[in-house]
Amino acid sequence: MQSRVILEVTASNWNLVLQSPLLSRFKKLPLEQQIACSRMIFYNEDLRKAHHLKEWFYSICQNRKYSEQRRQFRLWIQEAESCRVAEFHKVAKCYQNWAREICAAFKHTDITNGTTEGFNNRIKVLKRTSYGIHRFERLRTRILMAMN
Repeated sequence: MQSRVILEVTASNWNLVLQSPLLSRFKKLPLEQQIACSRMIFYNEDLRKAHHLKEWFYSICQNRKYSEQRRQFRLWIQEAESCRVAEFHKVAKCYQNWAREICAAFKHTDITNGTTEGFNNRIKVLKRTSYGIHRFERLRTRILMAMN
């Protein structure tokens, strides 16, 4: 029943209702969302192609062989460039420009920027709670003291 309701939603509301199921891994969706997603993919060629590219990219990222990842990534870019969905053309161009860096991320999975992101988050929280500080030097000193 829920799948039918989802399919009858107007096109303008599709993104709101189906954003999460379409962005999630298909195999991780609950059965009812898998059925709804399958029906939508069956009726729309562009959606089917986009879904295929998304699932393929997830599988590339989860592959543990660097040489295979790199080869599949290059093929994925070519496939995305030839896709009729305009958004994938932009993604393919961006990935093509950053291919060397993305492939390096595939190779060096033990290196992350988590520490930097943590510091940035703490600084944002300090800025938000330090609303009344008018001088930059005082804010800078407070941040440096909080970060040790």
